[in-house]
Amino acid sequence: MKKFLMLAAISATVFFFSSEAFAAYNVRLSTNRSPQAVVNEVAEQKGFFKEEGVKVKVFAESSGSASLQAVVGGSAEMGVGLHVRVLQGLAKKLPLCVIGMVQYGLTSKIVVPVRDKTSKTMADLKGKRLAVQMGSGTYTAWRILLKYQGLKEKDFVLKNMKTRLIPATFESGSLDVAVAWEPYASIMVSKGLARVLISNTVWSKLGKIVYPVFLYANCNWVKKNKDATQRFVNAWIKAIKFINANPEETVDILAKAYKGWGLKVPRAKIKAGIYVADYDKLTIDDEVLNDVNNFAQIMHEIKKIKFVPDFKKAMMLEFTNKALAKN
Repeated sequence: MKKFLMLAAISATVFFFSSEAFAAYNVRLSTNRSPQAVVNEVAEQKGFFKEEGVKVKVFAESSGSASLQAVVGGSAEMGVGLHVRVLQGLAKKLPLCVIGMVQYGLTSKIVVPVRDKTSKTMADLKGKRLAVQMGSGTYTAWRILLKYQGLKEKDFVLKNMKTRLIPATFESGSLDVAVAWEPYASIMVSKGLARVLISNTVWSKLGKIVYPVFLYANCNWVKKNKDATQRFVNAWIKAIKFINANPEETVDILAKAYKGWGLKVPRAKIKAGIYVADYDKLTIDDEVLNDVNNFAQIMHEIKKIKFVPDFKKAMMLEFTNKALAKN
């Protein structure tokens, strides 16, 4: 009896410590309810976070700037956001560390009215009325395209306009060209109002644009919680690899998430939203760094940031590198 009680006590102790290890780390992630959330949804629903002993609480923010403020303010440890958001934070000297990649790929397009049968390049549109949401990432990408094509903003009659308002204005016939992100570019094309002058893929090639979305964190938290950070990133890398290898199941996972959020989105649109981006860059390479530098330079020119931050100093890729070596 005494031996039995001893074994029971040992078993209970082992169970207690294994349970503690399983739920050893709590991490709060600030992201949004869009295809950008696919990595954390896959990591959660496939049990990758659980395997690594991480319990993740996700906060869905209304904008990239809100996520940034959550991470800086301490209501979240990790965040997801475009490189332009991270650059804005670094230019304010906020304690941000760039941990790794989420996805990448420009989704914006440049369209002209269907009545325009001849224009083929931006140079063909000099002097024309052009709508773009100034200050946005798409606007910055357009400025980079102009730079590589030897053109300037003053070559066009610029109309600063919210992207969501461009289709209606375009329909009125008061615009000659629109620079718009999805789904608004496709809305104009599907209505028979426009044709694509420069697709997102061609635009990316001409302007050497990668348009990365980063996983970033509060540096102060990371320095104090390196094991938690490593476990989170281990699960993150597993999820990105899964997304690359299993598109149909990935769509199922995000569809389940959308349903849980109370959103009704057709499966085809969910798939298009996920895979308009790419997931094969598992770490920050020279192409990404060149793109970040180009965006930083333009953002400084248009006074979106006060100075060009040293992005390399913000990179903390040790966790991604260890995760890649492990997986």
